[in-house]
Amino acid sequence: MTTIAGSRVPRPRQSRRARDLAARYAPLIYFDRKEPFLPLAVGYTMFTQDGASPSFPRHIELRGEGHAPAAFAIEYAIWWDWDIGHLYELEHTWTYVGANDQVVFAEASWHGGFNAMTLDNGKLRVVTRDGGAHPVVYSEPGKHAFAPKPEILLEQRRAKTLSGCGERAGTGGLWVTPLFQGILDLRKNLQVDALVTAHLKEYAFTPAFVWSKKFLVTKDLLIPWQTLFEWVPVRMDWWIAQLRQSR
Repeated sequence: MTTIAGSRVPRPRQSRRARDLAARYAPLIYFDRKEPFLPLAVGYTMFTQDGASPSFPRHIELRGEGHAPAAFAIEYAIWWDWDIGHLYELEHTWTYVGANDQVVFAEASWHGGFNAMTLDNGKLRVVTRDGGAHPVVYSEPGKHAFAPKPEILLEQRRAKTLSGCGERAGTGGLWVTPLFQGILDLRKNLQVDALVTAHLKEYAFTPAFVWSKKFLVTKDLLIPWQTLFEWVPVRMDWWIAQLRQSR
C-alpha cells in the first residue's frame, strides 16, 4: 500500500475569501445520463492581471477580443481520476468577471484547445444560484471535453464518442501530457497500462446523448492549483497500487 495521502483529496489551508470567490463563479456542468465518472477535485487560479496559465498552454487576457473587459478571471482545472480512455483527466473552464461582479465571458477546454462558451446568439448561459453566477457547460460523454450546448461540437463527434466509450475504452493507459512530463511518464509502463485498460474495459458504456446529470463545482471541491498539481503523482501511485492489488 502507498501512503494514505493518495487515498483522499488534500485539504490545505487556503484563503477563505479566494475559495468563496471561486465557488461563486464556478461552472455548472451537464453530463450524459450514463456518464460513469464525475470530477473529484478542482484546482483554481485567480488572475487580476494578464498572465500565463500554470496548468494549460495558454495566456489569460482580461481584455481579450469578443468580450467586455474583466476585472479578474478564475481558471478551474477540473480533475477526474478517470477518462473512459485513460487514467487521469484534467479539463478546464475559465470565468471572466467584470467590475460590476457580473460574468462577462467564459471559456472551456476542448481536446487540447479551448472555445468560448457563447451560444448562437453570442450570449452566455449563466445560472444564478445562492448568490453565485455559474457558466453552463456540457461535457462530452466519457471524454469530458466541454461545449456550450450539445448541438455544438458534441453531436458532431457522436461516432468517435461511441467508439471511445465502447471498443476503445482504456486504450490510453496511464495518461501523460506535457504538464506532467518527467513525473507521470516515470510511472508508465506496459504492466501499468494493461492494468488501466482492464479496469476501464469494465466501464465501457453506450452514451445516452441526453445531458441530464447536473454537477455544480462547489466549495468543498476547490483547492489551489499548486496543491492539486503536487497531489497528482501521489494519487497516481495510490491508484496503481489499488489496480495491482485487485488483479
